[in-house]
Amino acid sequence: MRRLVCMVITMTFAAMAAMADTQADFNRYIKAYNSQVASRQYLPAARSAVGAAMACAEARNYEGAFKLLSGLEKALAERGMTADSLPQPYFYLAKGRYDLYRMTQNNSQAEAWLNKMAKYAKESGSRDITNDMLFTEAQYYYSVGRTALGQRCIARLIKQYESGKDYRAADSAYQKLIDQAVTANDAGLVERTYESYMQWSDSIEALNTDSELGKVKQEMAQTEATVAEKQHTINSRTSLMVIFITLFVIAVAALGLGAVFYQRVLVKNRRMKRLAREAEERTAAKSEMLQNMSSTLEPALESLDPSNPAVQTIKGYMRKVGELSEVDSAPAVDPSTLVEVNIEQMASQLADAVRPRLRKGVTLHLDGTRGMARLDREGVEKILSHLLDNAAKYTPEGGKITLSYRKRGANSHQFAVTDNGPGIPAADREGLFQPFDSAHDLAESGDRLGLPICALRAEKMGGTLSLDSSVTRGASFVLSIHS
Repeated sequence: MRRLVCMVITMTFAAMAAMADTQADFNRYIKAYNSQVASRQYLPAARSAVGAAMACAEARNYEGAFKLLSGLEKALAERGMTADSLPQPYFYLAKGRYDLYRMTQNNSQAEAWLNKMAKYAKESGSRDITNDMLFTEAQYYYSVGRTALGQRCIARLIKQYESGKDYRAADSAYQKLIDQAVTANDAGLVERTYESYMQWSDSIEALNTDSELGKVKQEMAQTEATVAEKQHTINSRTSLMVIFITLFVIAVAALGLGAVFYQRVLVKNRRMKRLAREAEERTAAKSEMLQNMSSTLEPALESLDPSNPAVQTIKGYMRKVGELSEVDSAPAVDPSTLVEVNIEQMASQLADAVRPRLRKGVTLHLDGTRGMARLDREGVEKILSHLLDNAAKYTPEGGKITLSYRKRGANSHQFAVTDNGPGIPAADREGLFQPFDSAHDLAESGDRLGLPICALRAEKMGGTLSLDSSVTRGASFVLSIHS
């Protein structure tokens, strides 16, 4: 009983403190509002009126909130200020009414004022107000289940930011939408928004890298062509000269010109190296961003219903994204860390681990898996284990899977995992080892990150992972390592 009384007292004081804060905010906004109206600063006055109205709404005084907004509209009308002459203050007043109707769950009135906001935003000609309008529309349409309209609005907003190269603002807009979806406990919206964000992020990274490196390559080609042309001119003139002094002058001129162009080539080369270094830094920054995104969303996802299949799918996807980022940011395998591996023993352990997951009648054959090799055992096992898991998943009953090994040289090794399943469609082969290559449904086709992670692991150990195009029935993945 005593604990209950203490809890009630604590809650009462907390409520009183919140009310005191709300009253302080209200007083501050009203004081600013009166001063701004008196000095005919109507745009800040509109913002102050909306702030005071929101303070009233927090205290559940919705009638007072609407009266505050109506009061400023009346004051503007008395001074002859219409929406046509001052669309910006009317936009914020309309947004205040929209927010109030959303708080009271009156969606029909909220949408009506949303349409008025769109009209005032267009008349204002303000880029900031237009961006605010698009984001508000996207939030509304997503919240009422009209996803197509919400995606259209966010696409227009991102295009606005991209036209001004304000990628940070675009990133922030996506982050706000993801936070809103998590707060609303909408797993489907989290999945769609996050996948759109990853596609946009990857396209911006590729656009920046391709644009800068392409420009450098074009400038290098033009410089080399100019140098070749000038050199040809010098050689032609030299062949026509018969007088020693003329030859001397041309030689000096050629040396001077060559030095100038050689200096320009050096400058271009230094610039290309700098851009390459910046591209690597952006890649590292992207990996860090993916890791931060994964660690940021994980606690929020824990608050969602764990029995929801969509939540489970997103959690698995986030783990794979984190693994991809971890492998991408890791250094190359140090040759001094390689160990002597018994190929027969390793292959047998991998086969024993995957056999329980084989369909009825599927046979797993080991071919040439003998001898010793100096390898990064952990990395090789992770790659081969994933390839065998994929083969077990897609090989039908009565099928066959083969794990083979060939020694191609003193320090060259080749593993292959082959099955007679349905194979890889031609349309999917080009981007098979590229993460985030295309938009897809996580629930239907999986995360598509396993093979890109394996290819990245192979690259870190000085090798490659490829699909054998000569295999027409089923699929054969080849891991080549040069230790």
